[in-house]
Amino acid sequence: MCGIAGFYGRFDRALLTRMTDALAHRGPDDAGHELLPGRFDGMAVGLGHRRLSIIDLAGGHQPMWDHDGKTAIVFNGEIYNYRELQAELRKAGARLRTNSDTEVILAGWRLWGEEVVSRLEGMFAFAIWDDAGREWFLARDRFGIKPLFYCQPDAGGFAFASEIKPLLPLIGGARVNQAALYDYLLHGWVATEETAFAGIRQLRPGHLLRLAENANAPSLRRYWRLERASAQRSEDEWREAITEALDRAVSSHLVADVPVGITLSGGLDSSALLASMVRAKDAREIAAFSLGYGLADDELPWARKAAGHCGVRLVERIVPPETFAENFARCIWHLEEPIAHPVMQTTFQLGRMLHDQVKVVLIGEGADELFAGYPEFRVVTGPFGWAPRRLQQRSFLAVCCLMPTAGQLRRLLRRENLDEEALDRREQCFRPYFANGSIADGALQFELEKELVYNQLARVDKLMMAHSIEARVPFLDRAFSELVHAAPFGLKLRDGVHKHLLRAAAAPRLPAGIVRRPKTGKGGTQALLPTVTGMLHGSLSHLLTRDAIGSRGWFDPDAVARYLGAARRADIRLNPIASRRRAKFALALAVLEQWARLFFDGEKA
Repeated sequence: MCGIAGFYGRFDRALLTRMTDALAHRGPDDAGHELLPGRFDGMAVGLGHRRLSIIDLAGGHQPMWDHDGKTAIVFNGEIYNYRELQAELRKAGARLRTNSDTEVILAGWRLWGEEVVSRLEGMFAFAIWDDAGREWFLARDRFGIKPLFYCQPDAGGFAFASEIKPLLPLIGGARVNQAALYDYLLHGWVATEETAFAGIRQLRPGHLLRLAENANAPSLRRYWRLERASAQRSEDEWREAITEALDRAVSSHLVADVPVGITLSGGLDSSALLASMVRAKDAREIAAFSLGYGLADDELPWARKAAGHCGVRLVERIVPPETFAENFARCIWHLEEPIAHPVMQTTFQLGRMLHDQVKVVLIGEGADELFAGYPEFRVVTGPFGWAPRRLQQRSFLAVCCLMPTAGQLRRLLRRENLDEEALDRREQCFRPYFANGSIADGALQFELEKELVYNQLARVDKLMMAHSIEARVPFLDRAFSELVHAAPFGLKLRDGVHKHLLRAAAAPRLPAGIVRRPKTGKGGTQALLPTVTGMLHGSLSHLLTRDAIGSRGWFDPDAVARYLGAARRADIRLNPIASRRRAKFALALAVLEQWARLFFDGEKA
């Protein structure tokens, strides 16, 4: 796990060093820079790298050149099948000088070209400079676990980085992307390859980017998408196949030359990973980590139950809820884009807790999206399945996002600055997922390609790497995800029980209470929204004053005050969707204002 940066243009070594140093938290163990000055028409090539050493601790320095000095790579991530690929490459005559997964990608590029990405099992974002072919080749992993941002500062210029901050000076500083702002206000996160900053984009999951030396724009190609394949199995056969595939996925994710731990909430997802983990590794060598806030429904008792059942050591920490406000600005600084997620502090505090303990942990992200674990899936099945398609779509997104509708948002925004066309486009951007075929399958695809990538994985990567922690995601193993995605929706949500198939697979291995336990945490680590709402009226209230809301020209402060104030009305207070919409919108406004203060006003985190 690392931070990468690079460019092609009229730039110098000082800029490359600054870009790379801005990623120091992602890679505190080593740093490398390579500048090739005076290339075509005075355009320099730069590659920068910050390393968190996980595999081949002594031999993985980057940027890495191949044996003949014609091709260089900077790489962020882990390739779990690199040993198998090493053997294949050596058999084909490749000259490998290290035991690193980085060199496997580089040698694979020389042998297989861009098809190398189809052979990689893992999480990755990398950039290869082909000095002979005079072009860049960038790739991002299938689910977008690892981020990769890029920009074109001027005609013929190009730059990329693992985070946004290193790129901002190249485009003249931060400018808001209004369409992305609408995206955020409708959904709570920016859900496209565009970012909240005008001029900066991210490479989409499962995509390649190529840019020749004299090209005006990069070419993009999708190399993978999680498609729904049909497979005929009985429920018992599905259960057995999923159990075996999860064991294989977890085992592969333990490849490392440093200890690998696990974050443990005591919920079904993390406990199922732990049950597979102890089958691949001596339980006495495993450390599990759990966080609590000292609230009534903290999950620590469940984490203790899971750890005790599996025989692993549990490391616990109680964090006062006040830390949410104390570290609010730091969270937003590391997130870089506004994300209205009430558990962002949990992720940030977990990373802080892990910093002095381990470098690598397994996490349970991806299970809810694969196995229909969220409440919104109920509105596209059962009796709701008879509702008109458009109504199902609106209801699903309402429960999923808990943000104002487009109609409500029009009344909250200042009319003189409102771009109706851009808002309409953002409102309709998810329609293709629900247009044809099974609406339940479309909902799953939406969660996997949008909400998971831009809301969950973005949060986990940025806030864990803020503390130099690599978070691995076994549920998003390619083979495992393809298997689960082929399973019938009716085995994922059955008789109102979410993740039925995962529960069935985990039942022989875990206590019944954990297997049957529904999603909880109304005030705990999974859903801190009520606690956060209280802070928005207290220690964070300065972000929601009338002046704060109205000063940037985005909102009508009186309309916003009326909308948020309606939360006290009985009809709103007793409506679970309308009340939570207002609570989450208040959080979204506070996040947005803090983001603007950090990136536009120059406030320090």
